[in-house]
Amino acid sequence: MPEDKGSVPEDKGSVPEEKGSVPEQKEQKVSALRRLGRAMTRPGKAQVIAAVMLFLVGLGAVMQIRANSAEDAYRNARREDLIQLLDGLAAESERLEDEIAELDRTRSELQSGANTSRVAREQLEQRLEVTSILAGTVPAQGPGIRMTIEDPLNKIDGDILLSAVEELRDAGAEVIEINDSVRVVASTWFGGAGDQLVADGKPVTRPITISVIGDSHSLEEAARFRGGIVSEITGPRIGGEVDIDQLDRLVINSLHHAEPNQYARPASGPPTPR
Repeated sequence: MPEDKGSVPEDKGSVPEEKGSVPEQKEQKVSALRRLGRAMTRPGKAQVIAAVMLFLVGLGAVMQIRANSAEDAYRNARREDLIQLLDGLAAESERLEDEIAELDRTRSELQSGANTSRVAREQLEQRLEVTSILAGTVPAQGPGIRMTIEDPLNKIDGDILLSAVEELRDAGAEVIEINDSVRVVASTWFGGAGDQLVADGKPVTRPITISVIGDSHSLEEAARFRGGIVSEITGPRIGGEVDIDQLDRLVINSLHHAEPNQYARPASGPPTPR
């Protein structure tokens, strides 16, 4: 047959037209970004509630992790360490109960009106004695411990000495003295390191001797508690040695000479209740 010159040959290489042109796709992306921006800047009620719930869940998880970390210190402790800790807490609790009972008796005597002047005078003298001992202005004696610390590498610094004092105070220490020369009181400060270690501005030489008046058993157990000051000093970081002696009678003669307060002044207290 003769070829039909008017026919158009089929283009076999043609590609079907894609759905949506390039400008339309760009417009859709821009529209989605705009919706996302509006959602972030002007969140709806459901989004706010979801955000609050996620915050509370995260906060609860953090608190639980911290609680578990605090419990691990006791969970991983040895049975002997826990018994020592309980003994120290029991001794401190008994001491506080005795003090409460004594204060109750004093209050009853003062309220009864019998020998009020005598009781008040005795209480004043007792308070003056206690305050003077705490302020370090009079010598003190009593049972306690003497801790001797060998520090061959001079690794002990002011922070470690402060930690030792705080642990002893937590165990019921009533009087603390460093190297038979520095009476530790509320205002005592520690600083320096190496051969420049100082306490209240006085140089602290090695070996370091810490004399403490208090319940000797509780003080030693607190110092030797796993993770306490003895463990830190004898550990690989410091490489020191600690020797503790329990004493039935310990005399501390060093005194603290308080400087006048530069800013603090006594304040008038509230009226005495009738």
